[in-house]
Amino acid sequence: MISRLAPGVENARRAREVFAKVGLPPGTEALWAGTDGKTFISVVETDVPDTTTAATYAPFFEETSVIPVVAVDDAWMQAIQTAEANWG
Repeated sequence: MISRLAPGVENARRAREVFAKVGLPPGTEALWAGTDGKTFISVVETDVPDTTTAATYAPFFEETSVIPVVAVDDAWMQAIQTAEANWG
């Protein structure tokens, strides 16, 4: 999930207060903050989109995008090689 903080010092202060109380959602594997101080990237292991976290922090972000990802493992490599063979 990629979230960008909405403008305003008070907004940033409130977002930090909520984060200090609520913390990270279950299944969070990593959280990164962009060097711009406004962009946050959360990697969460879940079978469904992380709607709880998005709803909790929604008032503080301009936008939030959920991007499903999969592990690049042996099964993925075999699948992509099979798909590539069919590309023509």
